[in-house]
Amino acid sequence: MAKAKTNVQFVRDLMEHSQFGAMTQLFVLDALDKWSGMVAKEDPQKMDTPLISGHAWVGVAKEIQEKINARTAG
Repeated sequence: MAKAKTNVQFVRDLMEHSQFGAMTQLFVLDALDKWSGMVAKEDPQKMDTPLISGHAWVGVAKEIQEKINARTAG
């Protein structure tokens, strides 16, 4: 039985091995930008679940947005 990939291995595989080449990288980055942008605007308390802190979830989204914005700014 094949060993399960870590999240990092899975994303790296998506980014490096696709029949669509670099288009997959654009898709993944666009999805990260859009989803993190939506989550970053949410009230953290509304994002709370039994498994995930809403404050942490929104914080992650804001961090991703900051890094995407910094990357595209310059």
